[in-house]
Amino acid sequence: MPSKKINITIPEKNLKEINEFCISEKVTKSWLIREAASQYITGVKKNRELEKKKKDMEWAAKTMEKLRGKSNGFTDGKTASEVIREFREKR
Repeated sequence: MPSKKINITIPEKNLKEINEFCISEKVTKSWLIREAASQYITGVKKNRELEKKKKDMEWAAKTMEKLRGKSNGFTDGKTASEVIREFREKR
């Protein structure tokens, strides 16, 4: 894969930590920055997916609760769940 050079600005304290880490782990600064960026992006995407799933589940739970409230009024005063259960058992 082709590579491009970029310029970034990093506080001296962070650069010192990066340099020390790269020396002790025998990796390049380029590798460290690529790896850190990749893991950060993956984490953000995963958190967004989880947040969307959570919102979808909350919406589904609220919708089910609303439907449960409307499920009365069947013959013999049964709820929709009871009618469905009876229907399934008859099969």
